[in-house]
Amino acid sequence: MLYRVKQFFHGITAKLTSEDISFIDNFLDIKEKDLFFMLPEYEQAHSIRVARRVLEESVKREAYSDMLMKAALLHDIGKINSGLNLITKSIMVILNKLFPKYLYKLNGIKFVNAFYNHPELALGYLMDEEEEVKFLILNHHNYYIKCNEGLEILQLADSEN
Repeated sequence: MLYRVKQFFHGITAKLTSEDISFIDNFLDIKEKDLFFMLPEYEQAHSIRVARRVLEESVKREAYSDMLMKAALLHDIGKINSGLNLITKSIMVILNKLFPKYLYKLNGIKFVNAFYNHPELALGYLMDEEEEVKFLILNHHNYYIKCNEGLEILQLADSEN
């Protein structure tokens, strides 16, 4: 639960720096940056924290790839135009903890659908992207997949941020 409080605090204080913009420029092309900047700033900041952690862990494990870095920065683009904001996301986290089976049945509501299905929704934005990037983004919440070190690194970084 402390992790969620930290995540909320990061969200309300999110501000991108020129260093963050340079970091993004190293990994995303113009079209990918256009997608990235369609996310709310708190999601952008989250994705940058995830990507920095992915970079650190992938270098440590000798598993670095440009595709993994793209996936880290773009992993939540399925939340573009979703209706999710810090408040609705926080409410969703609490309600999902209390009533997971009931809440999922409400996925006809746009922000509920995005909360649960943003990896699948992301694929609609990634038509021209490499298959590896699509795989990583699509599966970043599928913790039962254990055969891909890049995916494990992305999941670790996302869960910490």
